[in-house]
Amino acid sequence: MFRFFKSKKKVSFHEQLFELQKIGIELNPILNEELIFAEYSKEEFEQEPYLHLLIVLGSELELNGNYINCSNEIWYLDTECIEDTGDYVLIAERIKDLSKNYLDLKNIKDIVDIENQVASISFTLDERDYCWKLEVNDDWIDEKIIVMFNDLLEIKNTDKQVYILDLGGQDCLIGIFSKAQVKQLNHLLNGYKFE
Repeated sequence: MFRFFKSKKKVSFHEQLFELQKIGIELNPILNEELIFAEYSKEEFEQEPYLHLLIVLGSELELNGNYINCSNEIWYLDTECIEDTGDYVLIAERIKDLSKNYLDLKNIKDIVDIENQVASISFTLDERDYCWKLEVNDDWIDEKIIVMFNDLLEIKNTDKQVYILDLGGQDCLIGIFSKAQVKQLNHLLNGYKFE
């Protein structure tokens, strides 16, 4: 699942968490570090400082039978995730959460029919109805949906936009950040870049 590369400097888990918190990316208060360390070792986080922690923060952990986002500011997305109706609703809800309700999407509905090559999503934003037709490519997400959500964010006249860090495979990290936040993140990431 994770790809590790040689890093120039060891940075402790707690220092990484502290630096990310300063940028605005925090561990979900419902969770605690012990749950993370039940899944991953401190050494894993030190192998590729910040990147591994961002991937974990962007993922979900099971707590009392429920899957909980580790952070509400970053999302680790496997782009091969569209199998049935409801999958684009989950994507829209995650974008809504990341936007801190700048994109207060309501009445989110989708249709996904891989066999008949049909996919669409509809929702209401600021009392306006939207319906987007999406391309079907097996179980791959139609990546233009992220661009379209970013276009809606620009209309809201906020200093934030959608940024993506391509992890070089079928996965990526997605966040909704200001330019200042992205500059700080990219500095910490030692060669990886949110764009």
